[in-house]
Amino acid sequence: MVKPYKMSRSIAAVAIAALALLQAVSAIDVSQNKNVRLEFGTGDVVQKTRLLDSSPDERAPLFIGDLIVGQRLPDETVFRRVIEFNNPTNVIQTTTLDVSVTNGIIHYINARNVQNSQAVVCGNANTLGSSKSSINLRVLPNSLATLTLTVAAH
Repeated sequence: MVKPYKMSRSIAAVAIAALALLQAVSAIDVSQNKNVRLEFGTGDVVQKTRLLDSSPDERAPLFIGDLIVGQRLPDETVFRRVIEFNNPTNVIQTTTLDVSVTNGIIHYINARNVQNSQAVVCGNANTLGSSKSSINLRVLPNSLATLTLTVAAH
């Protein structure tokens, strides 16, 4: 018979290994992907009660490469995702992020570097006002950039 504390340790070890694998798979190689599609759907929706619980990264001062476009509106739907971008080369790599929402019109995009990440994100003239948007990303050589993308639509 397996003792309960040993079984919970085994479950925790499997969960940690699975999380590490998912994180490794989720990194996008910007040297290979010059155009990345990011579709935000129901799995990315932030519950209204969680909107009040901002992470320390969201309260930290902005990095010069962060992007905030638009403004928040009442009765909006907020989508959030953390994405890693890997640049294994010796040169700065750029890519376009094509952002879309399953329903609604994008009126706010916030792309913030997590602590120790230094990617540069830039908007375009058509960043807001549609269910589809695009933003540009530059990642330093031999680095891993991690962004928190928050998109709000109405």
